[in-house]
Amino acid sequence: MVNLLKFIHLLDLLSLPLALRADWLYRHMGQLPTTPVTKPLPKLSIILPARNEVHNLGRSLPTLQSINYPGYFELIVVDDNSTDSTATLAEEFYTTAIRLDTLPPGWLGKPHACHQGATRATGEWLLFTDADVLHHPNGPANAVRHAMQRNLDVLSLFLEHRGTNFTERLSLMVAYAGLFAGLRRLEKFINGQYILLRREIYQASGGFAAVRNEKLEDLALGAHLNQLGYRIQTMRGAGAASVKMYTDNFQLWHGMTRLSAGTLKWLGVSSLITALFTTAVISPLLNTMPKRRKNKPHGWALLTWGITAAGFLPWARRFGSYWLALLAPLGAIPVLSAAVWGIIRQMLGRGVVWKDRIV
Repeated sequence: MVNLLKFIHLLDLLSLPLALRADWLYRHMGQLPTTPVTKPLPKLSIILPARNEVHNLGRSLPTLQSINYPGYFELIVVDDNSTDSTATLAEEFYTTAIRLDTLPPGWLGKPHACHQGATRATGEWLLFTDADVLHHPNGPANAVRHAMQRNLDVLSLFLEHRGTNFTERLSLMVAYAGLFAGLRRLEKFINGQYILLRREIYQASGGFAAVRNEKLEDLALGAHLNQLGYRIQTMRGAGAASVKMYTDNFQLWHGMTRLSAGTLKWLGVSSLITALFTTAVISPLLNTMPKRRKNKPHGWALLTWGITAAGFLPWARRFGSYWLALLAPLGAIPVLSAAVWGIIRQMLGRGVVWKDRIV
């Protein structure tokens, strides 16, 4: 019993070192340079898979059409069996619109849409991005220039978040801190919101066709490319683009359920560290309950809450307000709940709901 109490006390204090480690890893990814590019760059194909994204495309496509790219570029929107006017809107913006009406057996929707866009692309570089991403005018040029200067095969960016919903910002703050707390090797981890790679590498590796049935196709593709020995770099790209991942709390729940359940496969032991971290973040909240308080030193709940908040200060700044750090234990509740629910559904063979599909 004494050893158990010592472990629980240790768990209460674990959030601070893990949060600081997560911040250190995030900062040491490096920031994509944002200086203007003047020298000519190779042809770029920007591929945007979209399923029922008419509400996002009206904002994202103008930012892509306004980029300052010193070379030829093409925009390809792949309508992934949408039930709204996604393809029609894409055509109104004079982009190449590919309409997909069926999903072949063995494929999931996004890998199939990305692959179909890649087969139509003619650029030397391929940039896969999402419909909810707004691009800075110099972003794509900065990314291609950096990849060429570093002789990279793949460059992926973590983007600035535009979340306006309080619950979204609080939950994603905890989720991202937890993700980086558990990561060991960033080169295996690429972010599907922004993936730039050489076209010849895409073709040689099989690209998204090699991960056609993976729920988290970006993590799967990163592991696949890393296994093949390609040169991969993951960076911070706050000056290149921003993203608003979810439209409401309902979509936030399904998104976190999908991500939490899927990362277990690709992060392995790292996912256990993430789970331990999230549990430690909730611990100060549990310490306020009468039964837990009886087994704790006086003021322990207040102390652990303050320690947890201190660890989240840099993450709270990234997600819009230092005040979010004080509420981190509350933000961990939906994150951990979504993870448990997603894992249960996977174990029962029911999958999780995403974009009106079971994946």
